[in-house]
Amino acid sequence: MIAFLLKFTLTNILFSLVIGLVLVKLNKDGKSYKKYSNFELLLYSLGLGPIFTVLILYFLLMLTPGYSNLFYLAAVLLIYLVLLIWGRKSISLISADIKGYLKLSIKTYRTLHLLEKIERVLFVLFLSALLVGFLFLYLNHTLQTPLEGHDILIHGNIGKLYYQEKAVTYSKNIYNKENGFFFPGSPKPSFSLLLTWEMIVNGCIHRGEGAGQAQDMAFDTYFKSISAYYGLLILFLIFYWLCRKNKYLALLGIVVSLSGLRFFLMLINFHMDSFRIFFLLLSWIFLAYSIKKRDHFSLFLLGAFSGFTAFTHLIGVGVAIINCMALLTFLERPFKERALKTAVLFLLVLVFGGIHYLLEALFGSHWGFLTYL
Repeated sequence: MIAFLLKFTLTNILFSLVIGLVLVKLNKDGKSYKKYSNFELLLYSLGLGPIFTVLILYFLLMLTPGYSNLFYLAAVLLIYLVLLIWGRKSISLISADIKGYLKLSIKTYRTLHLLEKIERVLFVLFLSALLVGFLFLYLNHTLQTPLEGHDILIHGNIGKLYYQEKAVTYSKNIYNKENGFFFPGSPKPSFSLLLTWEMIVNGCIHRGEGAGQAQDMAFDTYFKSISAYYGLLILFLIFYWLCRKNKYLALLGIVVSLSGLRFFLMLINFHMDSFRIFFLLLSWIFLAYSIKKRDHFSLFLLGAFSGFTAFTHLIGVGVAIINCMALLTFLERPFKERALKTAVLFLLVLVFGGIHYLLEALFGSHWGFLTYL
């Protein structure tokens, strides 16, 4: 469990916060700020640590294959260190926001009547109880069960193969001689690389042990936690957007979401649905922002999230294409400017993961990239 907490904290919390600092820095426009709140950007960034880490790993394994676990871990840490140095001044901005929010909250709370105070406390306690209860059951029961399910086992085997070969290569089929695993076509690499990343970290933690022994100690617990983590992030998104209208509407949104069996199973089963849906939602959020605000930062985030969406699943490719078409169609600018921004958006999609499909079409299974996974 200690190893799991280390991997989770490093990848999902620390790496995500570093990216959040960079986004807050980019959000700054001279002495003024664009319309995004720092809190909103930090909320979105909580899902960026894992996906950006595997994107880095994807390029490393493709361009510099065959190196040691320590090499890849050090390379990823170095990139995040550079990002941290670049975005370090955002810490003071976030601290000022937190202090201002706490002061305002305390001041507002003191002006409330007794019943209103009790109402607020009960509201927070109810949400906290839901979260703590779910985490307790998940960590002590669900996370302890072995991987099962078609998609998760396919991506798990491919992630293990990436780790064994220390390379991402393109071919017509994927075949592992050690266990007989065979897959025709082109699985999307991002979800599989989460297990590869976990195994690399495992190999560095247990460097003094044999390769097999280093991977025997609950080696896939972080990989198994991804579905629940991104499911919770989706709930946070729902709560945040509905809470902008009414906090009880936000609470109702959470209850309605959890009442759906499919969504609830997405939280407790091992699957990639929540992982891909999170980035799909963010790409649509910033599509709306890009059309409304027409600024470069919104366009950059639209490109990044559209690329991540494509990097996770074939459906995401369709979403990225739709986003490009929507920007070209609905942006209220002259055609030349719309075409230029659409071209920039397309290039950003390629940089943030969409290039996988181009490489697959040229050097891999060609039209096999249209396989569903």
